[in-house]
Formats: sequence, C-alpha cells, structure tokens
Amino acid sequence: MDIFGTHLLRQLEKMRDAQELTDVVLVAGGISFACHKVVLSAFSPYFQAMFTCGLKERRGGVVPLRDTPAHSLELLLDFMYRAELHLSNDNIQAVSAAAFLLHVDGAFRLCQRHMEASMDASNCVGLYHWARDLGATSLADCAFRYLCQHFTQVCEEEEVLDLDAQSLADLLASDDLNISKEEVMLELVLRWVAKRRGDSQCEAQAVELLRHVRLELVDPVFLQKARRKYPVLLRDFECLRMSDAALQTSGLCKASAPPRPILRYGMETTNFLICLGGVNHDGIPSRRGGHADLSFCFSPKDRKTYYIPSPLKGSGGFGQIVGGAVTCDNNIVVAVEAEDEHRMKRVDIYRYNPAEESIWVKLCSAVHRDMCAFGLLGDAIYMIGGQMKVHHHYIITDSVMRWSLRRGGSWISFAPLPLPLACHSTVSLKERLYVLGGWSPQNHPEEEPDKLSNRVFQFDPGKDRWKECARMKHSRYRFGAAILNGEIYILGGIGCDGEDCGQSRRSLSCVEIYNSETDTWMPGPSLPTSLLSLRNNTSNASVVQGKLYLCGYYKGASRHEIITKQVLELDPAVNAWAVVERHAAMHNSYDVCVVANLNPRDLLTQ
Repeated sequence: MDIFGTHLLRQLEKMRDAQELTDVVLVAGGISFACHKVVLSAFSPYFQAMFTCGLKERRGGVVPLRDTPAHSLELLLDFMYRAELHLSNDNIQAVSAAAFLLHVDGAFRLCQRHMEASMDASNCVGLYHWARDLGATSLADCAFRYLCQHFTQVCEEEEVLDLDAQSLADLLASDDLNISKEEVMLELVLRWVAKRRGDSQCEAQAVELLRHVRLELVDPVFLQKARRKYPVLLRDFECLRMSDAALQTSGLCKASAPPRPILRYGMETTNFLICLGGVNHDGIPSRRGGHADLSFCFSPKDRKTYYIPSPLKGSGGFGQIVGGAVTCDNNIVVAVEAEDEHRMKRVDIYRYNPAEESIWVKLCSAVHRDMCAFGLLGDAIYMIGGQMKVHHHYIITDSVMRWSLRRGGSWISFAPLPLPLACHSTVSLKERLYVLGGWSPQNHPEEEPDKLSNRVFQFDPGKDRWKECARMKHSRYRFGAAILNGEIYILGGIGCDGEDCGQSRRSLSCVEIYNSETDTWMPGPSLPTSLLSLRNNTSNASVVQGKLYLCGYYKGASRHEIITKQVLELDPAVNAWAVVERHAAMHNSYDVCVVANLNPRDLLTQ
C-alpha cells in the first residue's frame, strides 16, 4: 500500500509542476499556485467546504488567500503533494498559523509537535498567548500547563516582564502555579513595575496587580525588605494599606487570624511514604475502584492515604519492581522486571512524571538480574550484585553497572564487589554507596548453600573503588535500611549473631546504627516485634522529616505469612517505636518503599 501511495503522490506532484489537470489557482502574497481541488479538499475541510458548498470559489478558478504568506502556503502545498513539511524556529509560527486558519489539520499537528518539543521557560508565555489568540486551544492548554509547572523559571525570563498588566494579572490569579513561595509573585510584580519606572499609568496598575498577590502568604521579613527596596509599596496608599494588613495578620495567633488565602499548586506538596507495586490474594497486580495497579501513598503529616498508578501499569501489569529510589531533585526512579514476546527477561527503568499522559516514562533497559541491589547516587543509578544468567547457568555475581540519568547512553561497568552477593541492601550517604548484608554462595555440602553476610562495603564513584567498613553485629538479609540524621539504620530481617558459621537463623527485632564518621556500629531501639521486609532485596523503611517509618512487614518467613498492615514510627527524640497507622489501606504485598515530595492534587483517593 505504501508503494501505491508514494507513486500517487509523485504523480500528483509532477502534474502540479506541469499544471496538468489543475483546476484552481491559489494566490498568496501576489504569487500564484496552481493546484487540484480534490487534493486541497482531501487535506483541508476548509477547502472541501469552499469547493462543494456553492460558494463563488466553486465556480471561479482563482482563490485569493489574503492572510496567508506565500512561503507558508508553499510549505503547506509541499505537505499535501510530497508528504514533507520543513519546519524551523524561523518559520514555525507563520506556517502553523496558516495551517490552523486553512484547517490543514495534519500539518498543524506537526507544527504543534515541533513547538511543544521546543518549548522552554523563555518562550512558553509568548506561545501561550499566541496560541490562545489564534484559537488553537490544545496548543494553548499545553503551553499553559508548561508555564504553570515551570513558573519559577518563567519568572526569571524577560518575556514575562513584557506582558501587559491584564495578561500578567490573569497569570497572578491562577491557583495552578507551581511555586513553593508567594514571595516569587510579589517579586515579579515589583520587577514589572520597576521596569516601567516613571510611567504613572503602570504604577497605578500596580495596585490591581498587587491584589492578585496573596500577601498573607509572604514571609513578613521579605515583605518588610520589599517595602524598603521598592518605594511604590509605600508611595501608593492602597499598596501601603494592603502590605500593612498582611504584616498585621502575620502577628496574630492562628485562632484570631482571618482565613489564609488558598495555597497555590506548588505550595501544597508534602512528603509521602510510597509503597510501590502491590499484589492481591491471587498474586496479580491489585485493582481498586476501577483504577488498575495503584500504589499506596501515606502522608505522616496528616495521616491521609492516597494512591498513584503503579509502574507495573506501564509494563503491562506483570512482573515486579526490583528496586526504587528518589533523586535529590525529587524524581522517583524504579526498576521493573519485564519480559519480551520470547519470554526473555529484562529490567526496565522508569521515572515518575505526573505531567506525562503515561505517568511513568521508560528511560532505558538493562540485562536481567534477580536479587540485586538498586542504588542511586548523584545523577546515576546502580545495579549491584544479584543473580544473573551466564552461559545457560544462574550465578551470584559481583558485577556493578551504572547508568547516567543526565547523559543516558549505555550501562557502564564499574569496579566489582569484593565478593558475590545477593539479597543485599544499598543506601547512599555523603556521596558514597554502602552495600550491607545479604548472602553469598558456598559449596560446602554439609552446610547451607548460602552464607549470610554481616559485611559492609563502601563505594567511592570518583575513585571507582570499594573498601570494607566495620561489620554489623548480626549477619542478615531481608531487612529494612534507611538514613536518619546522617546514620545508617538496619532494621529486623532474618539472620544470626555475628558471622554466619552455620548457627541457627531467626527473625530479628534488633536495630543497628552505623556512624560513617567513626566507622562504628551501635544498638538502636528494638522493634516492637521481630519483622522482615516484604522483598529479599528491597527496603520497607524510609525517613520523613526526621522520623523513621516502617511500612508494613512480615513477622516470619513462612510461605503462608500474611502482611501486617501497620506503619511504625521511630522518633529519635524519644528513641522509641510507635504505631501511627494500625490498618493501613496498602496492598497485601508491595515491592519497595520510597519517600517523595508530591502534590495531593496529582494523586488518587479511595
């Protein structure tokens, strides 16, 4: 079919060039273009209506297009006759406007895709107003969403300062701006006025602009400094009155203060414990309330429960999450076990992005390995140790692979672990990766096939070197691991005292704390019961605002063990555990617990 389509286009182009069977002439910018009505009608409802609905152009042979530049029309005709549309930053606005007005929808979609790909903080404001005035609703909505999401960066650009007062006021009135502080809005208004210093009309408009700034949310110290720096706040009586009222409100106690203004989008974020993955009693991804594959989110601040789509949804709802971490700039990154059509396993890496339609965006894939540690340090993710298939045999490996979130590209091999490990944990602390516990294979026929580890290794990515640290008091695996106040906490698990020499193993309730400065371990507050994390190589522990949390756990290693759906909290100030959620609405099992700062508006409720 493609061959016939290509042949048809080629013949139509030849006929247009030779003006064979052309039955209409389009005139733009004084230049004539001989065309075929049937081709124009096939690509544009505008021309179809023109040539079929009894308009005078149906009978006449010449159609003037007064608002269309000749070069733009030429490119649109190339799109119709050649299936080509050569776009650049210089011609994109003119071509897209012509495509929109002439209803050449296919060409406009290509233009919109080009503009969306080129959108940034320096041009999104202008693009939004241009698309809105044109009537291109979809493009305007896309530009406005980008503008809102990146408004802090947009405020640093000159483009926003060039807006007229009404357009700026419309932006300031929005609740959807992703800013963490209202000071950004006040600073923007004052810079806009300062740019027009001496213009009495613009200074008068400052009052109306200031009405859209939620001054009660501005830090009083910042507001006092702004009044000294920008005299317009003192010179105009109404501006002075509004700023005085905001300062007086800040000094009132919460009970007597008037209701605070509505928070903007970026001010509503809070830290969530996120239990990614989840299965039901049948061992398949859970489905709740018509939403497939949701992951449990818990806010310790207000004890509320939310959900986000699980990364498993992006992989077809199968497999499991084998690792997860959150970057310093708050990106959730997970590793998901997946299969191709030949049932060959691999590991896919996804990043959470609520602004994307798919929510979870695939970044790359890696060779499959099981029971490995998934770590994150700086802008790089690491897959460490685990079980891999080599020459049709499964082996426990010491392999370490790294992939850059910033540069992308291929996975790069780094210095191997000092010994093969599986079911170990990893945490990052002070620009170093730490690998803790797990087990390594052994070949003594009288003993267990694996030997539990109490060893701790530190990786320096700058030197590409491992070094051994002080050993834990217990050999263990399937434990929780987290960083609290610059120290590593190891919680529960399955293990034994000291080095594993074949002694009996048991579920542990003990907590060990590692200080990297002194390279020493000390005991922490014991857990209320012996407990295990839900997976062999991922943690059920995370830290929120200086407190340590355990989200769900098993009390033993029995295959019939049922998850205890509690959230435990350790406050280092009292150094004791407390149950903060007894019947958490989490799944019957999940894969990994992480902490991220999310906006409740982006999450789902029950």
